[in-house]
Amino acid sequence: MQQQEGFKKFLPHLLIIGIFLALSCAFCYPQFQGKTLAQHDINTWLWASKESRDFHDKTGGTILWANNMFSGMPEISVNSYAENNWFRKLNMLFQLNDHGKTMPTPVPYFFMAMCCFYILMLTLRVNKWLGLIGAVAFAFSTYNPTIITAGHTSKFMDLAYIPVILSGMIWAYRGKYFPGAALAGLAFALFFDSNHLQIIYYSIFLFFIFVVAKFVDALRKKELKKWFFASVLIGIGAIFAFLASSSSIIQMKEFAPLSMRGKGSELTEGGKKKNAGLDKDYAFSWSNGVGECFSILVPNLYGGSIDENIGSNSNLGKKLSDLNQPEEVIDQMTSHVSLYWGPQPLLSGSVYFGAVICLLFVLSLFIIRSNMKWWLAGAALLFICFSMGKNFSTLNYFMFDHFPLFNSFRSPNMAISLASIIFPMLAIWALKDIFEEKISKEELWKKLKYSLIITGGLCLVILVATQTMMDYKSMGDERMIQAYGQAGPDIVKAIREDRQSAATTDAMRSLVFVLLAGGALWAYSKGKTNKNQTIIALGILIAIDLIPIAHRWLNEDKFRDTEEYMAENFEPSPADAQILQDKDPYYRVLDLTGDPFSNSKPSYFHKTLGGYSAAKLQIYQDLIENQLGKLNVPVLNMLNTKYFIIPTQDGKSGVQQNPAALGNAWFVSDIKWVKTADEEMAALNGPSLQTPMDTTAGNFNPTQTAIVRDTFKSVVGNYNFGKDPAAYIKLAPNGYAADNLKYESNNTQPGIAVFSDIYYPTGWTATIDGKEATVFKADYVLRAMKIPAGKHTIEFNFHSKAFETGKTMALIGSILLSLMIAAGIYFSFLQKRIRKLL
Repeated sequence: MQQQEGFKKFLPHLLIIGIFLALSCAFCYPQFQGKTLAQHDINTWLWASKESRDFHDKTGGTILWANNMFSGMPEISVNSYAENNWFRKLNMLFQLNDHGKTMPTPVPYFFMAMCCFYILMLTLRVNKWLGLIGAVAFAFSTYNPTIITAGHTSKFMDLAYIPVILSGMIWAYRGKYFPGAALAGLAFALFFDSNHLQIIYYSIFLFFIFVVAKFVDALRKKELKKWFFASVLIGIGAIFAFLASSSSIIQMKEFAPLSMRGKGSELTEGGKKKNAGLDKDYAFSWSNGVGECFSILVPNLYGGSIDENIGSNSNLGKKLSDLNQPEEVIDQMTSHVSLYWGPQPLLSGSVYFGAVICLLFVLSLFIIRSNMKWWLAGAALLFICFSMGKNFSTLNYFMFDHFPLFNSFRSPNMAISLASIIFPMLAIWALKDIFEEKISKEELWKKLKYSLIITGGLCLVILVATQTMMDYKSMGDERMIQAYGQAGPDIVKAIREDRQSAATTDAMRSLVFVLLAGGALWAYSKGKTNKNQTIIALGILIAIDLIPIAHRWLNEDKFRDTEEYMAENFEPSPADAQILQDKDPYYRVLDLTGDPFSNSKPSYFHKTLGGYSAAKLQIYQDLIENQLGKLNVPVLNMLNTKYFIIPTQDGKSGVQQNPAALGNAWFVSDIKWVKTADEEMAALNGPSLQTPMDTTAGNFNPTQTAIVRDTFKSVVGNYNFGKDPAAYIKLAPNGYAADNLKYESNNTQPGIAVFSDIYYPTGWTATIDGKEATVFKADYVLRAMKIPAGKHTIEFNFHSKAFETGKTMALIGSILLSLMIAAGIYFSFLQKRIRKLL
C-alpha cells in the first residue's frame, strides 16, 4: 500500500516530464520527418575535429595536436574526450551526443532545460503545475532556440544546468547540507563539462551574489554557522566537480597564454605593445544597444534577425510587385530579409523573455517578501548591463581593463541569458506566494495595478516610439541600396517600413498579453476565478506568448533534408576529390573560394592553413594579419601550401598546384638575426600571390635564410653550418601522425633545418637518433633545429603534462564527487527516517 501511495505521489511529476518530452518533440517535429537542423557551429566543430575523431574511432586513443587547421594547433582548442570523467558520459547521454557519429537532435536540449528548471521550481516549493509553466517559460525564452539553431549547444547546456546548481545551493542553505551539496556538485560537474567558458564566467557572478545574499540573511538571523557549513560543503562539491572536469580546463589553461585570448601579441602598434586579451573593439562587437534590451518585452523591437520570412504581402513584397518582379523572385527575396537594424553586426534572433513573464517579474518585486528578490533582481540588472558592452562603456570598459579575465571574452550580449533564468524564477515565485495567499487579494489588486502601469505603460511608450522616434536604419542598408541599383532606395524604404510594422505589431501584441495576464490576476483577486482556473489561464497565456515567438527562429525552414544536407556539408567537392588523390600524407591546402580564416569546412578534407577558431595561436593570428591575409608567396611556400582551391568563372571551384611549396622541412644556408617581433615579422615580407612580380614588397627567401630572434642565440651558439647541393631532409615513410612526426636527413655538413610545423614551446619534444635535441623558433611561427652532419632520424613527439595531470585530477574528482553524491543520498534517506521517528 505504501509503495502504491509513493507511486501515486510521483505520478504527476512523471506526467509533467512526459509533457516536457512531448512538447520538445512537437516543437522539433521536422526532426522526425527525415530532416536535420542546420546548425552552423555544429558543422564547424565536425569539420574542425575530423582528424581527432577519426583517430579516436580507429584507435580509441586521443591525439593532442590538430594538424588540419591553422597549420597545426593544440587539439584542446577544437575537441576533447572524457578522460576518466564519467560525468562527461552522463552529460553526453542526456544530450544523446555520440561525439559526431550522427547529427545531433535539438529535442534533448529543450527537454533538459525544462527538467532542470522544474527541479528549481520544486526546490522553491512551487506548485508542480506552476513549476511546469516556469519550465516552459525558461526553455522557450527565445535566446534558447536561437542558440540551438546556431549550434551553440554547450552554451545552452550550461544555461540549463544553472537552475539545478541553484537548487542544490538552496537545499544546502536550508540545512539539507549533504543532499544539497551533492546535487550542486553533480550539476557543477555537468556544468563544467559543458565548458562554455563565458557562461561559466558570468555565472560566477550569480553564484557569488547568491552566496553573499545568504550570508547577509544568516547574519541577520544569527545563523552564520549554518551558512558557513553549507558554503563549505557547496564549495567542496564545486571543487570535486571541477576536478572531474578538469582535464580540458587544465589543458586550456596551459594553452590560453599562447592563444589570441592570452598574453597578447608581441607585435606593437605605433611603437606600443597591444593590450593582453582580445582587442577591445573586437571583444565588444556584439553589444546590445540600450534600447535593444527592451526586446525582452517586445521581441521584434529591433527586427529580430537578419534572415526573416516576411511574406509576399509585406511592404517589400508589394514594392517588388510594383517593380514587375516575377512571383518566384518576390517569394525568394521576401523569405530572407534582414529585418534586424540594431547596433550589432548581425543577429539570429532577439532575446524575448515574454510579456507575461515581464509583468510577473515586476509584480514579484512588490509581492515577494524575501529580500532575496532584490539580490536576484540586481543580478538580472547586472547581466543586462554587461550585455550592453560598449553601449554601457562606463561599466564594461572598466571591467575589461581591470577585472580578471573579463578581457578574454567577446560577444557580451550573451550575458543577458543569465537574466532569462532570473525573470521566470521570480515570476513564478510571485505566483506561488499569491496562490498560497501570502498576500491578501485586496493587496494583490493594489500591487497588480502598479505592475500593470509599469509594464503596460512601458509597452505603450514603446508603441509610441515605434511610430515617432525610431529610424529603422541598418548598417547594411547602404550595401543593399548599391546592390539593387536604381531600385535600391525604394527597396530599402520598403524594408524599413516592414521593420516599423514588425516593431509596432509586437509592441501591440505585448501590450495585449500584459493586459490579458493582468485581467486573469484581476479576476482571481476579485474572486471571479479560483486558483486552478487562474493557473490554467496564465499557463496558456505564457505558452501562447512564448512558443510562437520561439518558433520564429527555430522552425521548419531551419531544417534540411538529411541526405541533401550531409552531401552538401560532408561530401568532398570535385576540387576536394582531386586534391585527395594525392597520397602524400602531409601537405597543406589554402581554400580561396571564401575567407579561409573563418571557415573550417576545408579542414574536414585537408590539412589547411585556415579554419575557424576564436582562440587560435597568437603567433599564427599575427601571421594571418600581417602576411597570410596578404597572400605572401614566400610565407605560403614555407607553410608547405601545395594546393590552392580557387573560384572559377562558372561559379564553382578549381585546383591550382603550387610547385614552389617547400615540403615538410629544408636546410637553410644562413640565419638573419633580429631583435624584436616587429623586425621578425617585417623580415618575412615578400610579394603577394596577387602581385607575384612586385619586387618592392620584400625579398624574404625561406629556402635560403631563416629569420630568428636573437633570444635564441644561446641555443644556436657559435654553430658553423651549411648545406651541400645534395642535402635533404624529408618526412620518413610512415612518418606522419598528428602528434608524432619522423624525418630523415642527409647533409655532409652540420646544418640548420627549418620545419613547416608550428612552433609551440609546451609539449613538443625532439630527438635526433633517439637523443634529445633542442628546438627553436624561426620565421616567426616555424620550428628549427641544429642537425649534425651525416644521415639522421629526427622525431617530434607531442606530450602534454596538462593532459596527464588532467586525467589524474579527473579520476580523483570523479571518485570524490561520486562518494559525495552517495553521502548525499544516504543523508537524504537518513533525514527522512529521523523525521519519521520524531
